[in-house]
Amino acid sequence: MENKTIKRRNIIGIMLLICAVISFLCVFTGGLFNITFVVLSAVPGYYFVKTNAGPIYKQNERILKITFYIFAFIILLLSSHVNVGSVMSTDIIIILYSIGAPWGKNGYKQCPYVKTQPEKVLTKNWWFYVSAAAFLLIAYATAESNIDTSSSDSSQSTSAKSKNYISLDGQHIYYTNYKKYKIGDPDNSWSNATAKINNVTIYKTESGYTYGSKRGRKSVEGMLAINVTVKALKDIDILMNSATVSIPSINEQHDIETKDDWDELDKGMSKTGTVYIPIYKLKNINKIQSLRFKFDCELQNNQDADDYDHTYDMTVNLK
Repeated sequence: MENKTIKRRNIIGIMLLICAVISFLCVFTGGLFNITFVVLSAVPGYYFVKTNAGPIYKQNERILKITFYIFAFIILLLSSHVNVGSVMSTDIIIILYSIGAPWGKNGYKQCPYVKTQPEKVLTKNWWFYVSAAAFLLIAYATAESNIDTSSSDSSQSTSAKSKNYISLDGQHIYYTNYKKYKIGDPDNSWSNATAKINNVTIYKTESGYTYGSKRGRKSVEGMLAINVTVKALKDIDILMNSATVSIPSINEQHDIETKDDWDELDKGMSKTGTVYIPIYKLKNINKIQSLRFKFDCELQNNQDADDYDHTYDMTVNLK
């Protein structure tokens, strides 16, 4: 009668190979990151099925186990930067392998392990290390290209189906992911008003959106939203329509768009609103590490010619 441990091992091996086939099919619809699931499930799955009909060497079994959990942990970390589905896929593969792998002295005793040295010890083959390095490189590269992450103070990414969008110029701009940063102290560099950036939100937009003049529109991969408050200490005019934002890490600088009326502001009053900036190239929302926001203000009268106008020039580090 077939040993129950070997039988379970064979069933788990088949299930892992099925996971590998499903992951391979998902490469064409769900992104290249699924290649990592193909490898992570196919290798132990093939080993389980193969050793079911032949000798099982304890040396290679332990090497496979150590390598699997190291790689699985790395893939799990990368999966957390891609999407929830990737995390679940990694968890399923880890659980399946854990069921099929031997544990403790009794676990190893229940499998017919060969005590002799195997003809091919994995760690003594150069291709083992080359394959491991190539696998990790592919995993990292595909995670970067498909990254879908959010920070601890941002919400989970959503698609257009759940109606998450930015409304700007009468257009709904749907986004797949966003990251929000809270910003600190006000800018008191002008005696006639104070300005403060309250928060900055980076959006990863869905494909199909463009920005610019009709003659020279460009595709947009992201959108930046800056929520700012200006408090007047004298009667001032806020020239927000001429504001600019530069983003050094992606080498882009743009004029802003806003839905708010930023013109006149009387003494003692404050105004809070959001300005939007298009981003042409944004594969990963974490690529934006800082920004420089500039806008002008001026007094409504010319009583103080030396301090008549001012340019707020605020650099914000996003961490």
